[in-house]
Amino acid sequence: MLVSLACTKKEPQKSFKKNHNNTFYKKAFVFQDKNDLDSAFFYFNQAKELFTKNNDSLGIGKSLVNMAFLQENLGDYLGSIETSLEATKFLNEKDSTQADLIFCNYNNLGINSNSLKNYDDALKFYKKARPFANNQIDKMMLDNNFAVLFHNQKRYPEAIAIYQKLLDSVGQNSEYYPKLLLNFSRSKWFYDNTFNPSRNYLLAEQLSQNFEDDWTKDAAYAYLSSYFLKKNKDSARIFALKMLNIAKKLDYPTDQLEALQTLIKVSDADAARSYFQDYTKIDDSLKNAQNQSKNQFAVIRFESEKAKSENLEFQKEHQEHKHQVERQKIITLILIFTILICIIFAYIWIAKKREKLILESENKLQNQRLDFSKKIHDVVANGIYEVMAGIENQKEISKEKVLDKLELMYEKSRDLSYQKPMDQDFNEQMSAMIHSFDNTETQIIVIGNDYEFWKFLTQVQKQELQFVIRELLVNMKKHSQASQVILRFIKHKEEYEIQYRDNGIGLPTNFVAGNGFTNILSRLSNIHANFINESVDDGLKISIKF
Repeated sequence: MLVSLACTKKEPQKSFKKNHNNTFYKKAFVFQDKNDLDSAFFYFNQAKELFTKNNDSLGIGKSLVNMAFLQENLGDYLGSIETSLEATKFLNEKDSTQADLIFCNYNNLGINSNSLKNYDDALKFYKKARPFANNQIDKMMLDNNFAVLFHNQKRYPEAIAIYQKLLDSVGQNSEYYPKLLLNFSRSKWFYDNTFNPSRNYLLAEQLSQNFEDDWTKDAAYAYLSSYFLKKNKDSARIFALKMLNIAKKLDYPTDQLEALQTLIKVSDADAARSYFQDYTKIDDSLKNAQNQSKNQFAVIRFESEKAKSENLEFQKEHQEHKHQVERQKIITLILIFTILICIIFAYIWIAKKREKLILESENKLQNQRLDFSKKIHDVVANGIYEVMAGIENQKEISKEKVLDKLELMYEKSRDLSYQKPMDQDFNEQMSAMIHSFDNTETQIIVIGNDYEFWKFLTQVQKQELQFVIRELLVNMKKHSQASQVILRFIKHKEEYEIQYRDNGIGLPTNFVAGNGFTNILSRLSNIHANFINESVDDGLKISIKF
């Protein structure tokens, strides 16, 4: 429970409330101050849309950074990373006036990566944040987060050295001294189990009272109860009760759960049973609140993108109506010209028609055979494996949902030559398919799978790419032994790229392509896409460009 320092977290830190004519942006901070985070997220998203209409890239970046802070605060670490990465597209690292904002965005990416135990990514983002730390507070914050990361990586001497340097620089009268003393003492205890950190913990708790800093007191009680858990159960119980009371005062259920866990371990049977009931109630309430907020964030983003799409469609229809007469004239002229050309070349065309039809029939028969083989593999074999993966990876799955999937496979296999059109929101369909392979053993991270990526692709391209990605995930599940998979969807102007990376066993040196791999290459060839297998030290890295 080492304390990471963020630009916006438990304590009021710096925010980005510069003067704007954007009323949504101002209103978002009103709800944030009231701790109504769902409403704050909604208005930051509305502010982003207004900034977009005004071509204000800095305003867009600020809105996204604040949205990422809210997601991190509610434990939506992956969503926060995705939002922060989107924000980097709108921030100018060469503009010194944006340094504070860029620092906080990279720092937030580091904190989220550290929370997900992606320590290499966390180190990378903290290093990116360093050039933009323009004041002592930011530098101290970043050094503390480096030390927290080193502690989590069990690089205790490095963490201790940073904390000692920070303690010497801020002095005992600083409001940051108690926090740093807590982290320093905990890392030193982890490094040397003969060291007694309790005196420093108690000193930090005493000093925090001078600043009315209940958050640091809460952390001190947590550290003390943890230290005494195996040494003195009475002391552990006393400090766990203090932690529980102050966590209730702060309305911070996460620390309430930690305190109750300790009390369950050190109490008699009757008291432990009562604490366990409290723990279950708070845990269920916290999970429901977090899931509701995460879902609400996703709905807000989805509805915003949908409204944007509908507005663009309306503008397109209006423009088409305006030029309808001109287009009709052009179409008429083209039609007349085409008819004349057809009349002139009719005789030649009829003479060659028979030969051409024979050749086309032969080619069509061959293509149908190849296409039918691919459909048998993709629709039936991989479809069944997807249903199996869904049943295996989801703890609770209804009988009706399984029957629905099997019924859909039945319809597809009954007439393989018929293809239903893709849904309009193809990214949602793709996301559902990908996460059916996600479970506790294999974490799948998806970045950039949004509406804009698929917007201008044809139905054929979408279909082929969906089969290719599913084939990669099926092979991953069967062979790779990967614990983490990253799928990135990247669009730059008219160039598209899909990056697949896992940390599995990779391809053997004597790898021979089977039916699945052959189908991937065939489908990518159909849409003129390049398949690149990049060499990595561990796992598999593939890039698809088109």
